[in-house]
Amino acid sequence: MQFFERRKDPRTVHTGQALVARADAGFVVNLADVSKSGACLKRPRGWSFNIGDAVLVYLFNGPGPAMCIEGRVVWYRDDEIGIQYLQ
Repeated sequence: MQFFERRKDPRTVHTGQALVARADAGFVVNLADVSKSGACLKRPRGWSFNIGDAVLVYLFNGPGPAMCIEGRVVWYRDDEIGIQYLQ
């Protein structure tokens, strides 16, 4: 099977966590990889967001301040979620 890479920015594997939230729900997720323009996240059970949903992604690595990035869900499959940053 040939894989077509749509991401223009290089990915960096990342093992941290993030909170992905919208007005009515939020999920703590594990990061798979990040780039300048987006992130690939591990999809949790009960994921209820849809493609196109606006989200806030809070990147954190333990106690302390978290970085907040506006994004939107651009794809998802059984085990992963693709987020595009809006900033």
